[in-house]
Amino acid sequence: MPDLTEIVREAARAGARAALEEVEHGGGEEAGRGKGGDVSLRGDLAAERAVVKELKRWLPSFKLVTEEAGELSFGEGGPVVVVDPLDGSRNYKRGIPFFATTVAAARGPTIDDVVAAAVYAPLLDIEFYAERGNGAFLNGRKLSIKPSEQPVVAVNATPKAFFLPHSLALILSTEGFVVRMLGAASLELAFVASGGVDAYIDPWFAVRVVDLAASLLVAKEAGALVKVEGRLGDPPLLSLDERMAVLAASTEEIAAKLDRAMGKALGFRFSEARGFLAAR
Repeated sequence: MPDLTEIVREAARAGARAALEEVEHGGGEEAGRGKGGDVSLRGDLAAERAVVKELKRWLPSFKLVTEEAGELSFGEGGPVVVVDPLDGSRNYKRGIPFFATTVAAARGPTIDDVVAAAVYAPLLDIEFYAERGNGAFLNGRKLSIKPSEQPVVAVNATPKAFFLPHSLALILSTEGFVVRMLGAASLELAFVASGGVDAYIDPWFAVRVVDLAASLLVAKEAGALVKVEGRLGDPPLLSLDERMAVLAASTEEIAAKLDRAMGKALGFRFSEARGFLAAR
């Protein structure tokens, strides 16, 4: 049987292929709501079915945490597998190639227990993957953080945070950052590992573990400085009910500068965000 890293990689690829195939059959059409509460597209459902089929092929038992079907158990014991079948659904629906299927496997109940992860963007032909203790990779090339002279920061501009991301982006621009808002959190965070961006900030306590469980391991294994807090647990729980705040940066200096800019823009810093936002 393949090791757990190979299993999550194959599962992510299977999901992404299914999402692409579904484009020909109205993949961008709405098909109800998932257990997470968001609108499900036909592409979401097709990708999820393909991921689960691939997992069942190799794992005799596992717990599944996924955006569409929710939390399910297949047999007793085994890893916790966290799946976002289609991160960047709005991009997918509109024909923008910046979307991905993500799969992470954990040996325990929290985000810190994730040991294998894959983030696959099929139309970009980009595959990030990571294994706890063995590094992070992009299309087979081992990654190591390399900060740039003019920092680029990705800000998660989820509509659930209303105007706050845009207020933060404005101040970041005046503080010397180049700001990106790309619409697929998993890829935006994973690009910290490869140097595509120098930092990712998502302090809104709106993002789910399914969105970022895989990319957090990729960023950590590449050597990024990562801060993550959960609404339900610290470290965050691998639960569909969990909501997180995340800051990842290539250096401590960039992380500190981001934190100061956040305080200037919003009136609270990353460590204070829970008190301001988690109860809303």
